[in-house]
Amino acid sequence: MTASTLPRAALPIWAYALLALIAAALFLPGFTVLPPFDRDEARFAQASSQMLDSGNFVDIRFQDETRYKKPVGIYWLQTAATTVAEAVRGVPVGSEKLIWTYRIPSFLGAILAVLVSAWTAARLFGGPAGFIAGLMMASCVVLGVEARMAKTDAVLLATVVIGQAVLAHLYLNRRDPAPAGRSAWTAPLVFWIAAGIGVLVKGPMVLLVSGSTALVLALWDREAGWLKRLKPLAGLASSSPSPPPG
Repeated sequence: MTASTLPRAALPIWAYALLALIAAALFLPGFTVLPPFDRDEARFAQASSQMLDSGNFVDIRFQDETRYKKPVGIYWLQTAATTVAEAVRGVPVGSEKLIWTYRIPSFLGAILAVLVSAWTAARLFGGPAGFIAGLMMASCVVLGVEARMAKTDAVLLATVVIGQAVLAHLYLNRRDPAPAGRSAWTAPLVFWIAAGIGVLVKGPMVLLVSGSTALVLALWDREAGWLKRLKPLAGLASSSPSPPPG
């Protein structure tokens, strides 16, 4: 089956809503009551809590030591999620140290990974395959664990899957006339925003995965012109990681 004969189906909105509900039902048990069950989770949450308390959102610290093992992105997401959660609950920001508020980015990232996996598989192999792919992702035991942990992996997975989805979209449409104007920037913006978030969360993993995919496809088909639609020069310039402070 060639790319030109691949089905380009789309799942209906209700299918995505159902997948989101199924994923939430699988990820939520224990989400708010489980204590930190990984030492890295406790360290991430503590560093984010200190960032929130100090108001310094650049210098990452765990107790009295610097913590530059991971980029700053996950700490920003965790502090933002905690701020919003406490505002919704009507308590002063930072007044309650609840581990589950720092898990919200992982929970949302896991659900997003499920939905984007379904979208990509539907585009490549048809609607039923897309829905099954979403179910398989949602029922993955490892993802269920990561969705309940205040760490980087579920958020990173979401950025990687989004990058792969954009590549799949561009690859399937590579024979079509190139979009012009603002529409020409839609796919590149989605890709490079995901890549930028991924770099801020855990380094250039998104670029390594997507770069390997693009390289294999280019070598397999012996053409790489469609990759220009990613606007790589502008994207790489905007996604370049910055060195940690200090």
